[in-house]
Amino acid sequence: MFKTSLTIFLALALFALPGSVLGQTESELEEAIASASPPVTTNLGTVEVTARKWVEDAIDVPQSITVIPASLIDAAGLRTLREASIYVPNTNLVEFSARRLSFPFVRGIGSGQGDPAVSTYLDGVPQLFPGGANFPLLNVSRIEFLRGPQGTLYGRNALGGLVHVITRKPPAVPGIDAYATLGNYRFRELGVVLGGPIVDDALSGSLAGLLQQRDGFTRNDLTGRLVDDRDTFFGQGQLLWTPDDRNEFRLSIIGERTRDGGFALSDLEGLRDRPWRIFQDFEGVTERNAFLPALTWTHAGDDLAFTSITSFQYQDVFETSDFDFSALDGVRRRTEETYGAFVQELRVSSAPGAEVALGEGARLKWLAGLLFFHADSDRSADNEYRPGGVGIIVPAAGIDQSTGDFTDQGLGLFGQATVTVFETLDIGAGLRFDSEKKSASLRRTFVSGGFPIPVSSGRYDERYSEVLPRFDLGWRAGEGIMLYALAARGFKAGGFNLDAPDGQIPFTPETSWTYEGGIKTEFLDGRLRASAALFYIDWDDMQQSRFDAMVGGYVTNAGEATSRGVELEVLGRPMDGLDLFATFGSADTEFESFVDQYGVDVSGKSLPFAPRTTFSAGIQWTGEIRDGVRFHLGGEYAATGKFYYDAGNREGEQYALANFRAGLSGEHWRVQVWLRNAFASAYVPVAFQPNPADPGRFVGETGAPRTFGLTLTVTF
Repeated sequence: MFKTSLTIFLALALFALPGSVLGQTESELEEAIASASPPVTTNLGTVEVTARKWVEDAIDVPQSITVIPASLIDAAGLRTLREASIYVPNTNLVEFSARRLSFPFVRGIGSGQGDPAVSTYLDGVPQLFPGGANFPLLNVSRIEFLRGPQGTLYGRNALGGLVHVITRKPPAVPGIDAYATLGNYRFRELGVVLGGPIVDDALSGSLAGLLQQRDGFTRNDLTGRLVDDRDTFFGQGQLLWTPDDRNEFRLSIIGERTRDGGFALSDLEGLRDRPWRIFQDFEGVTERNAFLPALTWTHAGDDLAFTSITSFQYQDVFETSDFDFSALDGVRRRTEETYGAFVQELRVSSAPGAEVALGEGARLKWLAGLLFFHADSDRSADNEYRPGGVGIIVPAAGIDQSTGDFTDQGLGLFGQATVTVFETLDIGAGLRFDSEKKSASLRRTFVSGGFPIPVSSGRYDERYSEVLPRFDLGWRAGEGIMLYALAARGFKAGGFNLDAPDGQIPFTPETSWTYEGGIKTEFLDGRLRASAALFYIDWDDMQQSRFDAMVGGYVTNAGEATSRGVELEVLGRPMDGLDLFATFGSADTEFESFVDQYGVDVSGKSLPFAPRTTFSAGIQWTGEIRDGVRFHLGGEYAATGKFYYDAGNREGEQYALANFRAGLSGEHWRVQVWLRNAFASAYVPVAFQPNPADPGRFVGETGAPRTFGLTLTVTF
């Protein structure tokens, strides 16, 4: 009955995953991307993941995982995690048009200001600073969306889940992939990936670069100009050295230079009447530079495997914006931030295929490690109160300056072990001890008539520590069937706001317990894959983002909350060349106790940015026209159910998007036309309350309109 229901559900799927190599192993994917026309395979293949920091089949991992492979990324032209997230149930990745801000929410858990509650990793390196979830996707092998707390192995800021972007290693044979895209809104994109051996088989390298530009989607009716344009260069260089069959050294250097237009913010009511229109007297900018080098060393012994990941992170941000969000020349905002960090992870584990025998019918696989990081940041935020706001917003013109020097240093010790009994039952347990020390030196000054007037200053120091256990069971109930259950604790450290009203500078840690049970299945000779999960989350002292007209965004704690729900995923290949998928998620989130910034008890209300339901479905059909020429047709439909912008559930949104594409390919070329947001849905994915005296006023941004274009890819 279960298999019959899943088959019917699959047959009713409306649209599909692009790419007919979905689900292949990484080695198969590397072979597939060497050609613009990936081969058609009979079954879905094996999905390899590193969710538990060792390579294994996704069906054997006792937790919810969605993998977006290179085949989908390339065929659908995915360039951001936001675009990829529509394939993941109970996930809402909230972004402004300016790419420095990105807030992932999973199962209702997320964060705006401050540290994320859903962490982002890039090739095993945690992205410690804001905006780590919105670097462009370039030369990517796969994306692993891990839902549920990952704190035992990954530490703080992963209590809602984790997104791991894994790039392709330099290839063993020379090759060049290049593509060019032209679209409406003067969208221009040029991408190049080249690589191959440098010294025999021991040393290889690769270079990847992306240039991307477009005009803005939103017009300022006061000036007549488009305000949210984009201009980016993003690149990665790699060296891969394998001196012998036991050691591998991988050096990666990633850089970005982004010059975007300002935030396209306006009153919510006006955006719904006239989407993609604002009325501001000042048009700001957002600029970001990033430099991310990392060195990974892996050693594979007969009995033990060792991994070292050493990375540095640098990022600077400059931003200006109209802070009264209107034609009134009242307040302008200027923000400057500089971040630097060093991260070192060391771990040792049992070697693949060298598990420890514990007696007849039982074996042990284990891993242990440590992670150390040290991060510094300098931040400043200036509110310039202009003459047009005097008497309306403030009593006198001047500049309210907040500056802060922040230091964050942490150490995590972790381990996990899985005992397999009689090849059918996996019993797993993990434990992590996290210790983190934060400090902040803050100053606030008001400059009037050229004279600085000290307002406040202070030095804050705090240490946070937590023990994060995890327990899981996995039972192989039959061929291609895995039943599992888990319980895990999540943790997010406290910290300090740059500025906040009423002395709310410090905020406390957030903790959670998640309980999950599910099933993963494969049948019909590997042509159909399905999974289902139930979850319940209970957490204390949730950190919530608020906004104040005088100080901007800040973080406060929200008492107790719960989330419960279900997730379903189905992927199938009913015939060669035809791939189908469908996903569904439902999350019932609720504040147990919390008083919002307006003094209202919001107990029983839903958490912000937590859709009640998510749904997506898609199709990709690939076939041969004649020798050497293939056609490609595909698309997907994604619906985000009702969610709210605020804790009081005063305003919210729901929307659906449809994307389509069609193309032809040969041995070394591919041409594709694409259409996104095909039905021109006007929606507001992000909004907030700017006035602490008026809970009914919201400002937000309209989501991307209908876009279309043509992409030409060549491969040698």
